[in-house]
Amino acid sequence: MENNTKDYIGRLRSEAVVEKFYENLRLLRKKDPEITLKEVIERTVRSAAPRFFVGFENARRFISLLMRNKQLPIKNKNKIAMYKEIYRRYKERLKKEMCNYTVLESIIEEPAPSFYIDDNRFRCILYNEINRKRKLFANKKLCSQPSMVCAL
Repeated sequence: MENNTKDYIGRLRSEAVVEKFYENLRLLRKKDPEITLKEVIERTVRSAAPRFFVGFENARRFISLLMRNKQLPIKNKNKIAMYKEIYRRYKERLKKEMCNYTVLESIIEEPAPSFYIDDNRFRCILYNEINRKRKLFANKKLCSQPSMVCAL
């Protein structure tokens, strides 16, 4: 089940990365037609994301560690920052009302301050998605030709 969740979250993140990139590309090119793709990517990475791209089980596991003042067993500074932000929101909710881990489901669905990935990972996701869509388009084009046999 967790692998399916990981795949699902990965797909959501990939789609959000591409959508946010093209949105920022349009906006930034209107303001500055000379802006480079590198600059657009750098600004997009630091822009708000539609949600936290983490599954409930991982969020629960790492929030539990933070609540017990334990160190997170991960080295990625972006992921650590993401879990600390989720934990901050979780503590905020605990102050207002008595709640349990189920509130994490709503927290991870809330808009996040960033994508919590570095420029290289963002670029990799972006290029992989563009290539995936290019291949899908090419396959559809081949399949639409009556003389070609499509074996998808």
